[in-house]
Parts: sequence; C-alpha cells; structure tokens
Amino acid sequence: MVAVVEPDSEEQPAIERMKLLAKFVDFDVKLVACDYSQFLVEGYYFSEAELPTLRQEYVDERREMLESLAGPLRDGGLTVETEAIWSHPSYKAIVEVVEDYKADLVIHHVHRHSALSRFLLTNDDWQMARRCPAPLLMVKNKAWKRTPVILAAVDPMHARHKPGGLDHKILTEGRLLEKKLGGDLFVVHACGQFPLSGFYPADAKEQHQKALDVLADEFDIPAERRLLIDEAPEYALQKFETVLKADLVIVGAVSRSIVTDVFVGSTTEKVLDFLDCDALLLRPD
Repeated sequence: MVAVVEPDSEEQPAIERMKLLAKFVDFDVKLVACDYSQFLVEGYYFSEAELPTLRQEYVDERREMLESLAGPLRDGGLTVETEAIWSHPSYKAIVEVVEDYKADLVIHHVHRHSALSRFLLTNDDWQMARRCPAPLLMVKNKAWKRTPVILAAVDPMHARHKPGGLDHKILTEGRLLEKKLGGDLFVVHACGQFPLSGFYPADAKEQHQKALDVLADEFDIPAERRLLIDEAPEYALQKFETVLKADLVIVGAVSRSIVTDVFVGSTTEKVLDFLDCDALLLRPD
C-alpha cells in the first residue's frame, strides 16, 4: 500500500485511514511525500551552484518528517518504507512510485475543487484519478462509523460504456470490504435516461431493474440493498450518501482521452466532487 503524505499539514487523513484498514488487513506500507519549493527553482532566488544542496536539504527535511510518522506505525507492527521526492507536478512522481512498488492500493487525501481548475486539468487530485494504475482510495475529512456503510456504484446496462468486467470487480471488492470491516454493502444503479433513448420510461426502468437483479444475484446482495434510481450518477450517489450516511463509495474509473475529458466531462470526477465521503476508484483489469 502507498499512502500519500501532505508535507505541510498537521492532519494526515490518508494515514488515519490506512491505520484503520490495518486493523483488518495485513499489508506493508510506503509513505510518500512529493513536494517542491518555488523558491528553489533554478535561477529564481539562489545561484545555480547553491540549488542542488538546498534542494537536497529540502528533501531531507521531508524525509525526516516521513520517518517521524513511520515510527509509531512500525511500533504498531507495520512494515513501513518512506520516500521523499522533489517533483512538480507531484502526481507524475507518485504514479512512478506506485508502479515501482507494485502497490495494491493508494490512499490519497483530496479536497473539493472548483469546476474551473478541473476543466483546465491543473489539479493533481484529478490527474491521480485519471492516471493512478492501482486502486485509489480518495479520502475526505469524514471519519468512518464503527459499522461502515459502503455503496457500490454499478452500471449493469453499460449505458455509459463501462467495460463489462468492472461491475464484477466493484462488487467483489465491496463484498470483501463488507466482510473485513463488518460493514453494510448496498449496490446502487443510477439509470437516468437520456432523451430519445429508444425506450418508454416504464419499459426502460424494468430492463434496468432486471439487469441490476441479475448482477446482484451473483453476489447474493439482499433485495432491500439493491438501489435503483432514475437520476444521474452524481445526484443519485449524493442522495443515497445522505440517506444511508455512507462512509465509502466504490466507483469505476475508466481512462479517456484529454479531449474527451475536457469537452464531455467524466462521470467519476463529478461523483467525487459531489460526495463528502471517501471514494474507492477501481479500474478494469
């Protein structure tokens, strides 16, 4: 597992979530801090000869900070590595660490962002959502309940062009977390119909319900935990998050071209921005 640490923050939500998961699952951890200082950019404030030493001192301070966080985790029985990296933008270095470390999970604290920053693709959080090769747990500032409520967002009709195996991966992970954490799993399908979709509304909803039931039957999801709603995914999940007091939403992340992301927008990104709870992003195999 890789946990991304925020160098200048007193609170570390990613580490807190990692500590919670460590109570139920065995894993090794790598704490990563990616940072840089504009003051140490070449030719900005210092002579070129001074920069390598100053940058190394900067990275060493980050490494010391990581070691101070790693100490209590090691005392608790975890195997912990640390790595501090000089990098901007940070997501590129984090993705390389994840690939080299062969991480099974990445935990990353995210903040709510404006629509403009997302549109211009300047935000590390959104780039991580697009490019991280491992499952990505995007943590927000909301603690999980003792019995966490987990929402698995599926699309059994594949109306949004999601690969067929991704729903099974989402529910497999949801079932595993439900068992490990002692939580409650709900499966959610938002079937908001586009104009001129080719079906009458009643017929369309019936077909969506049948597809949801077929999928849910494979994973023995009780009928009362199969949630079908005629809404866009972001509104549907926000509604169920509020009603059920959800702690985690599991969604599929499908990479698209930059042009598509800019002009069409990503359902996954909209969902992340609408939710106050954590989100686990899974990619197709």
